[in-house]
Amino acid sequence: MTVVTSALPSTPSPGIRRNLAFDIVASIGVGISIAMIWTLLPSAARKDGMEPLGLSLLAATPFIANLVSGLWSGVAAKSIRQLSLYRIIGAGGVILVLVAPVSPVFVFVALLLWCSLSFGGPFHIQLWGRIYPSSARGRIFSLFGVFRSSSVAIAALLGGILADRIGDFSAIALVGMLAVLCAFAYLGLRSPITPEPPRYTARTSLGILAERPRLRRVVSAHFFYGAGITAAIPLFALVHIDRLGLTLGQVGVIGVVGSLGTTLSYPLWGVIVDRIGSIVALRIGVVCGLSGILLYALAGEFIVLLPAAALVGAAGACTDAAILGVLSEETPVQDRGSALAGWNLTTGIWGISAPIAMSLLLGAGILAVDDALLWCSAVCAIGVVLYFLIGSGTGAAARRQGRTMRRILTGRSSGGG
Repeated sequence: MTVVTSALPSTPSPGIRRNLAFDIVASIGVGISIAMIWTLLPSAARKDGMEPLGLSLLAATPFIANLVSGLWSGVAAKSIRQLSLYRIIGAGGVILVLVAPVSPVFVFVALLLWCSLSFGGPFHIQLWGRIYPSSARGRIFSLFGVFRSSSVAIAALLGGILADRIGDFSAIALVGMLAVLCAFAYLGLRSPITPEPPRYTARTSLGILAERPRLRRVVSAHFFYGAGITAAIPLFALVHIDRLGLTLGQVGVIGVVGSLGTTLSYPLWGVIVDRIGSIVALRIGVVCGLSGILLYALAGEFIVLLPAAALVGAAGACTDAAILGVLSEETPVQDRGSALAGWNLTTGIWGISAPIAMSLLLGAGILAVDDALLWCSAVCAIGVVLYFLIGSGTGAAARRQGRTMRRILTGRSSGGG
């Protein structure tokens, strides 16, 4: 409990401790699912003959889910029970990779996982605003990220070891089913104030982002950074299998190192978000992501991929913590679900198009893998520059004014926000 308590500014109440415990178990389950579907499945699918276009579709599934959830808001989770049900279904779909190990099924299983997170996310972030104190928001988000990324590392290592013994898809299905048990933890969450179910349309969600200048600029910067890094992700499997001929066990080690980079950096991002500001954290994080892609482009042996994975993992942790932070800084609690849905919509557009466009260029022979990674780096670099042009707004007076305004908007002088 030392880690849990340190995430809060003072001794947490029993209710907060209870919610933290259940949220941590739920985060572990998400990590297990991500390890199987995001870390191991693409390389296993490539070994099984999946084409670059299929790998790009796998990489695009989180963004397809984001886009669909933003457009089809009526299906979004509206209660804790529905949130748990979505996660149980999303985690349980992994069994299909063993039942029918073919490319369309791989894409469907990945889409099922990411839809369970995208459709549950708006309600979940609104629930967090009610049950956790605003003064420790970044550290609490990072705490969940630490446990999620730690479980990614452990599950990827376990899955890689089992894959060498019982087969790739059997290992992915077996370890992935542990996430189903963790998904029941959502049912243990309690809120003294029942959050209003998120009510939004695509237009109102995008409107919340558009009417706030800093959010507009973050969306613009992340368009380039996110498109570059998302286009690069399916190329990693080609580097693993085609260029270097790695085993799934070695891919698992890369996944572990990436998860360690995520886990160890999460507390740092949480502190930076709370004490300096989300934009500063994002500036550092996107530089890490760009550096990781460049290392992948230049890697000629397995050992070079380890720091590359750590940097990409740290960048992912930063995005996870800091984007939630900036949405919380810029919007009152009642608008956060809608703001997250709007963010999902914007990421869905470039997240789908970027990897598919890159795979088409590869398939047509216009680009080789090395050239494609360098082009991805160039697009990322544009986003990095744009992030450095956004005002950080980190002065003490600005932070005090922002906290005061958020309390006025949420109608509270303390507590969740």
